[in-house]
Amino acid sequence: MPIFTDSTPFPTFHELPPASSSISADASGGPKRDWFLLAQIKEDMTITKPTVIARDRSGTEFAVTFDDGDHRGMGLKFRKGHTLVVPRATRTDRDDGKKAIVRVPQGQGAGVRIVPGALEQVLELGEVLAGIEGAEAEGRGRRKCAACGEAEKEGQVLMRCTGCGAAAYCSKACQVRGWSEMGHKANCKVIRSIKEIWP
Repeated sequence: MPIFTDSTPFPTFHELPPASSSISADASGGPKRDWFLLAQIKEDMTITKPTVIARDRSGTEFAVTFDDGDHRGMGLKFRKGHTLVVPRATRTDRDDGKKAIVRVPQGQGAGVRIVPGALEQVLELGEVLAGIEGAEAEGRGRRKCAACGEAEKEGQVLMRCTGCGAAAYCSKACQVRGWSEMGHKANCKVIRSIKEIWP
């Protein structure tokens, strides 16, 4: 799981390469790795051309425009507060003192995704998921119940959430408590979306 605060794969708006630059190779001459702009949707300004106002993790607000035309045909629903994920985003600088924007070129709109949660929530859950995956990969300790914190016992297998597969529980009571009282209901769809984009 990637770390969403790492500016190499997840640059802020001001760290994006300009659209006029050559971005096919990195400094070593090898192929450029993919990067993603993460930004929270503040407002859907669509009238004729799909346009949203978004804010990145540094607090910078900017417009994102889609040259593909109708965003509804792309399967995107711009909802205020959700997180926009734009792969290989570039910054388009404009003349006459106008603010720079992110333009999604014709044919690339289908790669844009929406995570149904606030940017802050996405950043926090990304850290949690990366920590879980890191611990499992390194074999550090046993998995813990997301509600009570009890570690897996020898021979016991915690029940994983069927929605996201990330949260695990030692009992049905803990699963109910985790869902309703501890916020997993709000996090489950966000985690599932994150895992679909970055499996």
